[in-house]
Amino acid sequence: MNKQLIKGTIVGIISPMAAFIVYIAFFTEDSDPFGMYNKLLAMDKLSHALSLSVLINLLLFFMNIKTHRDEVARGVLLATILYGITIAIIKFI
Repeated sequence: MNKQLIKGTIVGIISPMAAFIVYIAFFTEDSDPFGMYNKLLAMDKLSHALSLSVLINLLLFFMNIKTHRDEVARGVLLATILYGITIAIIKFI
């Protein structure tokens, strides 16, 4: 595999996690990410929160396309597809 593809995949996997933590820290009363994760799991809303967190990959994808880093953009797209599969599994199980 290409190093740039791996780099894009790793960035695409980590960035939604960081977006989720930033969302918890700034936009909810509960500043504990693990506590909020458990609350979302109990309310059966985890798939919704993950879907919103993955939107950061859209920005990363288009930034990489605009700067002609196609392999990194391909890795971000791969990570987004993996998140999509994970979200579908969480949603229907």
